[in-house]
Amino acid sequence: MNKFALILAASALVLPACQPGFQKQIQEDSDRQLTAYQSQTRQLRSARDLAQAENASLEEQLQYEQSRASELEARVASMTQTMDEADAEVEALRARLSGTGVDVDRRGGFLVLNLPSALTFKSGSASLVKKGEDSLATVASALTSDYSGRTFWIEGHTDNDPIKKSKWGTNLRLSVERSMAVADYLTQTMGMDSAFVRIAAHGQFTPKGDNGTKDGKIANRRVEILILD
Repeated sequence: MNKFALILAASALVLPACQPGFQKQIQEDSDRQLTAYQSQTRQLRSARDLAQAENASLEEQLQYEQSRASELEARVASMTQTMDEADAEVEALRARLSGTGVDVDRRGGFLVLNLPSALTFKSGSASLVKKGEDSLATVASALTSDYSGRTFWIEGHTDNDPIKKSKWGTNLRLSVERSMAVADYLTQTMGMDSAFVRIAAHGQFTPKGDNGTKDGKIANRRVEILILD
């Protein structure tokens, strides 16, 4: 038997002996690969589930923000419409009272009619002058026709000059009498329902202008009619 034949014979004897160990190694490698694959699959699924959860959360947040933005837009539109309607109401009443000397403004949620004392009273007096009565007649007509059922606060104001010649001892007392004079004229002469008329007096304590100036004092001497809802 030559040398090559001996080698083949030896190999034939060795291979059967090594085959079980080789197959075991292959199986172990396959098991490790399968375990690694399963672990990787679990990680991928976990990452996928996390991404889906985050995506769902983001979609929910987006829907909330879109809903909130729509709500805010609706509120802004409603407020704008309300302000436009309020401005239109002021302008309409101003037009109605044009030529009376009565100004109209809005303070918070209600309208304010401003009657300067120069229009309604002589200095230090609580008796209405003819021009003031004429203006109040127009005011009463507008309030009765357009604001029936509303409450009207009539508030008297003065500047801070001390009372000298008037029979009223204080500015507060003078403002009370002027409020009463306007209320009496509207209810007793013009027939407005007294159940909806209230009076208040502030004297010099709620100035509209600067009492340190002539124009400020003029602005402070006034009677205001507040139209409440």
